[in-house]
Amino acid sequence: MKKTILISGGYGVLGSEFASSLSKDENNTIVILDLPSAKINKFVQSNWFCPIDITDEIEIQYAINHIYKQHGIDILINCAAINPIPKEGEDYSFENYSLDKWNKTMSVNLTGSFLLSRECIKYMLKNENEGFKGVIINIISDLSVIAPDHSIYENEYKKPVDYCVSKAGLLHLTKYIAGYYRDKIKSVALSPGSVYNGQSDILKKNLENRIPIGRLARKDEYNEAIKFLCSEGSDYMQGQTLDMSGGRTIW
Repeated sequence: MKKTILISGGYGVLGSEFASSLSKDENNTIVILDLPSAKINKFVQSNWFCPIDITDEIEIQYAINHIYKQHGIDILINCAAINPIPKEGEDYSFENYSLDKWNKTMSVNLTGSFLLSRECIKYMLKNENEGFKGVIINIISDLSVIAPDHSIYENEYKKPVDYCVSKAGLLHLTKYIAGYYRDKIKSVALSPGSVYNGQSDILKKNLENRIPIGRLARKDEYNEAIKFLCSEGSDYMQGQTLDMSGGRTIW
């Protein structure tokens, strides 16, 4: 069955992996949603690129309507997220954390996913007569269910509160949509653990000490999981999370 799969943050670390992997199935049409300034890479050759600011409600409504008319909409993967890299000299302490940073992260990680889900579901419900129910897949994090251990980070850096809270909110959005639409929309989540992406040796070691498997994930290690969640093979999942944290959430 031919499917149109939208991936927000499709040029990010995991989003680009998902786009590359899913596009290998010739039945899939991949639409990458990312900022106009996003670095366009090799996947643009085999996928559609829709430049968009997912915090802009009107822009989302126009884009989703256009995509539906051109390709239809079957699956949405909410992968776009702000996950700040520590910058020397910036204050990440809770008591001094910037409201502007909080609002920016929430607008992308949580509100953007809400808006995309809301608009896509309007069109996914039209698919019901075609025998395929729409799918919403939210990319959350192990930090949606466990608190970060700030002692693993170097210097005075603390994992920002907004990232963790936004991912916890995205987990509940997954459950809410599942309960609301029941058998009409499949709403599930993938919960990755720490992915190796050039972390310092100290941080890498500290993370590995807290992961039962004893290593960080590879960037491509979630591709088979995302294929499973997109497929009919996971249709008896609803409102649940596929945890792939290397076992970190058991402690």
